[in-house]
Amino acid sequence: MENPLEDSPQRDAKIKAKAKEMWTADGKPTCGPEGYMEAATDLIGMEINPDAGEIPVESAVPLAPNGEPIEDAKIQENLGNLGGSMDEQDDRQEVPFGTREEEEKALKDS
Repeated sequence: MENPLEDSPQRDAKIKAKAKEMWTADGKPTCGPEGYMEAATDLIGMEINPDAGEIPVESAVPLAPNGEPIEDAKIQENLGNLGGSMDEQDDRQEVPFGTREEEEKALKDS
């Protein structure tokens, strides 16, 4: 198995041939075969190493037995006010005072 990312004359020739094949199949648009080089590179890399996508990847988040992600409970603290009458955060006033008069009175009293 050769490295699909390593440059070699054989790999470059395969990429150019695949780009030309794709360009021809699309009706020879004005971009030329050069416009298909990136897609051809990807396809040739897949042909060279077809098993590359079968390597298992460990999940960054732990998974439950049913496959669902288990999220840390601390995340819930950052979600903000969800609203609704059952939420204790609804009892808090978001601004210090309700009206200008209340604010002026509080500033004079302090």
